[in-house]
Amino acid sequence: MLRKIFTPVFIFSIFTAFNAQAKIWRVNNNAGVVADFTTFNAAVTSSSVANGDTIHLEPSAVSYGGTGTLAKRVVVIGVGYFLDPTNTTTPANTGLQAATQDCKLDFFRIGSGANGSRFIGVTIQGSVYFNGASNISFEKVYFPSGLYFENGTNDNVSIRKCFFNNGAALSSSTTVTITNFVCENTIFYAGAYININQLSGTGNIVRNNSVTGGNTFTLANCYVANNIFGVPSQSNFTNCVLKNNLFQVAQTLPPTAVGNQINVNMANVYVGGSTGSLDSRMALKAGSPALAAGLTVGTVVTPDCGAFGATDPYKLSGIPNIPSIYTLTVPVSIPAGTNSMNVTISTRNNN
Repeated sequence: MLRKIFTPVFIFSIFTAFNAQAKIWRVNNNAGVVADFTTFNAAVTSSSVANGDTIHLEPSAVSYGGTGTLAKRVVVIGVGYFLDPTNTTTPANTGLQAATQDCKLDFFRIGSGANGSRFIGVTIQGSVYFNGASNISFEKVYFPSGLYFENGTNDNVSIRKCFFNNGAALSSSTTVTITNFVCENTIFYAGAYININQLSGTGNIVRNNSVTGGNTFTLANCYVANNIFGVPSQSNFTNCVLKNNLFQVAQTLPPTAVGNQINVNMANVYVGGSTGSLDSRMALKAGSPALAAGLTVGTVVTPDCGAFGATDPYKLSGIPNIPSIYTLTVPVSIPAGTNSMNVTISTRNNN
């Protein structure tokens, strides 16, 4: 019998606004797998990788590391998170990916040379520091450590459908400038929080996020709507518009605030419990006061509050909105001399 080692490669066609000639580069550090690069740093510092290219991180138990300061406009795509059915710390959502390992990155900085970069479906286990970057998007990213605005003016940074865990903070220095910041449909779990006083301008939005844990939020100059603040003390809002949020405590609200609920019993809001994936526990339970409690849009649609509400809700495990292999059956071995084998693959479109 001849044993075959079969490693599924998750490469897809990505339709973006970038140059039609942009290339997809594979990054894989698994033994026996031949790819373009084995580390994130090697990929983004290679002279062959151009602005607008895609870095595809493939599932691995070992981190792909970080880099110094990201200085190229790239799209970085992984396979999602909370995939390992044997992990009891971050239990899996089963049946969403055939892969049981995520794609991990360590600490790195983002400078202006990386303006326009996107991160989708990856785990960034080290903090990300911003140094004067613009038009940066994080979508369906797992942040166990956090994100920090360190220096310069940072414009149009968006955080959408992400998961911050275990006290991870979205925070900033006192000298930085942040404009047009958006955080939507994101989960802040186990004390994860936002502490940003340096927001300026009128384009900052914090909307449809779900929060649970011990750390309060601090925001300034921001539109704050349809969130669930499951924290046990007062949050701090300076020059903010507050609409249709739920607060666990008797939050002090400005006279302009409308549609908010205070002293909400969080036991009635989330599914909660101690089983299932961490993100599935943040879904709304039957009869939740957050159901259809959001700000009515166009007099016809009243969304749910929280990350699973509105028109572009949070997706379990941060599965990218591209085709994925969710089941895979491969023979353990085949007879020597056999020139073919039967492989069963099930795929789905995650749009």
